[in-house]
Amino acid sequence: MRTMGRVVLCLLWICVGLAFLTGCAPKRPVLIPGPRGGSTSTAQTPSTAAPVPSTPSAPSASIKEKPLTSTPQEAPSGSPTSKPQMSPQYLASVQLVHEGDRALANGDLEGALNFYEQAIQVDGYNGLAFLGLAKVWMQKNVPKKSLEFAKKAEILLTNRPEELRETYLLESFLYEMLNQPESAKVYKEKAQKVP
Repeated sequence: MRTMGRVVLCLLWICVGLAFLTGCAPKRPVLIPGPRGGSTSTAQTPSTAAPVPSTPSAPSASIKEKPLTSTPQEAPSGSPTSKPQMSPQYLASVQLVHEGDRALANGDLEGALNFYEQAIQVDGYNGLAFLGLAKVWMQKNVPKKSLEFAKKAEILLTNRPEELRETYLLESFLYEMLNQPESAKVYKEKAQKVP
């Protein structure tokens, strides 16, 4: 029995030793093409090396930025229609915003909230949906959350003066609710300056 324990112990030490030695064995070196230590390898001679330009060259054609379109997508230039086309996502989102507006007018805050959230899922750049969410959260008496959505609407509605004015007035009211009269005054002035 005692010899059996020694044999098991000896086998255990051998296994541990082999595991240690195989884990510490050197790995294969990775060959990297190109010069090493200042000398040129045989794989790449100076005649085959690509020259490196000292300064970057200017672009061959001038780069022009296109202005971002807010919501409607323009028709392709070869299209027979002169009217800009709107994406299906945008149209679906607008329909959901109208449903949300109806629910909000009827006092159904949860229904309106669901419609506005769906509108944002369909088109995340619909500022009217964010404005609707701001109105819902204002009516739920959560001015901080309402202000967050109003700020997003403000960014997205810069090309829509009527809605932007409404957003500024809402933000002014929300700042009054939050006891920040100076900020409220700033947004009232912004609303008056909108063309």
